[in-house]
Parts: sequence; structure tokens; C-alpha cells
Amino acid sequence: MGIDLSVIIPAFNEEENVPFVVRTFNDYLQEVNFSIELVFVDDGSSDKTIHLLRDATFSCKTTVIKLSRNFGSHAAIRAGIKLAASDCCMLYYMDLSEPIEYIGIFYEKLCEGNDIVYSDRVGYRGSLGSRLFAKLVRKYIDQSYPINGVSCLAFNGRIKEKLNENIEINSSIFFQIFQLGYTKIGIPVEIQKRERGTSKWTLSKKVKLFIDSFVMFSHMPIRLISIIGIISSGAGFVWALLIALIKITKLFEFSVGFPMISCILLIGFGMINISLGIISEYLVRTLDASRNRPVFIIEDVFRKGDDDERRFKREQEF
Repeated sequence: MGIDLSVIIPAFNEEENVPFVVRTFNDYLQEVNFSIELVFVDDGSSDKTIHLLRDATFSCKTTVIKLSRNFGSHAAIRAGIKLAASDCCMLYYMDLSEPIEYIGIFYEKLCEGNDIVYSDRVGYRGSLGSRLFAKLVRKYIDQSYPINGVSCLAFNGRIKEKLNENIEINSSIFFQIFQLGYTKIGIPVEIQKRERGTSKWTLSKKVKLFIDSFVMFSHMPIRLISIIGIISSGAGFVWALLIALIKITKLFEFSVGFPMISCILLIGFGMINISLGIISEYLVRTLDASRNRPVFIIEDVFRKGDDDERRFKREQEF
């Protein structure tokens, strides 16, 4: 019997949250009228997360994937999609910040013919940085991207096929899905507060996502370099004409000394370094792609369900 929906759930140091997740899913699974596979991806946890997930008992088919190290949540999600049994997949999270009942609602919307179903977070107001990030994304990457961001997302088989054909390194899986251009529908979802454990979404990870998003999905940084160069050159040209005009007309005494030269040099070299830094981000990602290093390495896979329990597929690279 086939699986109707695979729910991919990345996990990183979530041992405190695992028992609550098990109870919540088992309660919910009593109510659904379609078959679900839970795909947990342990993203190199240093605690007992992988052991708790492997030993947990769910009332549905379960796949637990262990990555060889911490590759990041987006790489972990890609690993889950790669091994998901169903063509229809949904991305969900260990913090259960979005009500679990929406899994069924998202699946219903997929059955209605939508290719992509995403959560349109109601009553959510992120930090100033998050709101600025969303506005920049909508302006320079994808105008259809929700202003409050995306966390949970479901998609059908042809999206899954495209993602597995193009497993991108240093990339946002959400923007990759949105830019495929298929039909999308947002579902209003009220975000819940995490009850157990702490968020692993650190500042450094947010900064990396910001850089990856605009370098991989937008030409804005490169264009910004050109704009800065044009403005700088124009300002320098105007300033040179102004100095020449003052000297020629002798409107007033004007001494161009070392302080002014130092200021111009500092501004000029600062702009050059910013420009080189942006170009370097592109070059580094090109280098990563040319090296063809794996986006993630699957160390172990544990499957449970259908009266079958297996451990297999050691050391797969993608």
C-alpha cells in the first residue's frame, strides 16, 4: 500500500522535545483518514536525539535518517525528501510551532490540484531584521514570497522530482521551490510558542541564510556593486569640476589638504573592499559547486512500520 504523504522533520539536539513530539503525532494519527510517513532527519545531533527517535514507537511508517555531521536544516530537509516514500511531501518541525492539524489541511489542498501549499503566518510579527529580510526577498527574489516568511510547506510529486534533480549547495530550499513557478496557495496559520527545548536558529545561521539567499537567487549584490561604482565615479567627477570651478573663478580660498585626501582614500578603499567581498561570495559558491562536494552524507537509515524494521543504506552521498 502506498504512502499518501511524507512529513519531513529535521532535528538537531532535540532530545528534550522528542517524547512530546511522539505523543502529539500518535494522538493526531488516530484522527487522519490518509496514510502518513514520518521522516525524521537527525542533523548531526550531539545529544540523544537519534537514539530517542530510533527507539520511539509511532502508529505509522517511520524513517529515521542520520547524517554524518551537522550540514544545516536545509540540507537535512533535502535528505528527507530524497528518501521520502511518497510523492507528496510536507516540511514540518520539531518545535510544533504550527498546529499539527494543518498537516491534513495542507494535504487536502494538494489533492485539490495545488502544486505548493505554504503557511501564511497570521498574527506573527518577526524581528526588524526578519521583516527587512522578507521585504528584500519580495523586491529582489520573488514577489510572491509571504511577507511573514515561510516555515511549513507541502508540495506534490513534480516539485519533489525537480528538487531531487537539483540538489543545490549553499542554497535555500524554500526559494528554490518558490522559483519553480508552479501553482501556490497560502493557508493562514497561527503560530504557537515552542513549549520545550530552545530554538537552534542562531544569528550566524540567519546571516548565512541571508547571504545564501541573495547570492544564489538574485543578481542584486552584483548590481549593487555597479551602482556604487557609478555613484562614486559621478561624485568624484562632480567634486573635481567643483574644485576646478572654485580655483578658476577664485570665489574663495580653498585649500585641498591631506585630511580631504585621506577621507577620499578611506571611502574609496572601503567601497572597493565591499565590492570585492560581494564578488568573493559568488566565487566561493562557484568553487563549492565545481568541487562537487556532497550537500549531505547519510550515515544510517532506520525504517519502521508495516511489520518491518530495518537498518540499511550506510554512507550515501548526495
